[in-house]
Amino acid sequence: MALRESEAFVLMTYPLAEADKIVVLFTHLYGKIRAVARGARRPKSRFGACLEPLSEIFASFYEKESRELVSLRSCELLCSPFERAVTPEGEAFLHHVAELVDAFQPLAEPQPPVYRLIRATRDAFLRGAPLPALAAYFEAWMLKLGGFFAALEACAACGRALRPEESLWITREGTPRCERCRPPLGGHVVAPSLRRLFAEMLKRPPGEWASLPTSRETAQLRHVLRQLLRDVLERELRTALLLDVSNSRT
Repeated sequence: MALRESEAFVLMTYPLAEADKIVVLFTHLYGKIRAVARGARRPKSRFGACLEPLSEIFASFYEKESRELVSLRSCELLCSPFERAVTPEGEAFLHHVAELVDAFQPLAEPQPPVYRLIRATRDAFLRGAPLPALAAYFEAWMLKLGGFFAALEACAACGRALRPEESLWITREGTPRCERCRPPLGGHVVAPSLRRLFAEMLKRPPGEWASLPTSRETAQLRHVLRQLLRDVLERELRTALLLDVSNSRT
């Protein structure tokens, strides 16, 4: 049985028996893991408030060969995002980020760029960045890091550079097409103004970019991204619906 240690983000927890929890963690060094936290459901658990969604912790766990579940030994809270999660929209946002990471990341495959993205998004969240735009930023970058979102400067079919005033189509596989090469079925149109925002997204950190789009542009971006996510994951994200409902109330 090997002892492992790593910084980690808590993605979600599930009850196990009367006193325990299964915790899904995205660790910096080992990727996504599932851990048993013994006694985590007890009122005076040694894990305390460490196991809330998107809390960043320093986790120590035992790993046994050929076992998918590891055993969480201890954790130290490094940063909690819950000072802003007291609102329904803040809580929905954190759960949405966690569900996206869980959906895209396989077990036991370290992805430092994804870890840095989560941390940067969490920091922008705590600094008060507008949540719908921040959600769009995170969704687009998760698609890009997963290999499903290419640069939008040229048509992937004919290679022609796209003019700034042109709309384009993104196929269900995430590749851009010009008007002539647009897919006969499916695909999602991206207006020139949205193309510029996507281009800026690849150059700027999340908090800085989230101040650029108008509310209408953010809604248009998220509509395209939600369709792409549905195509890639072949299902609707439960938390995307919750996030839309909570933000509509603000």
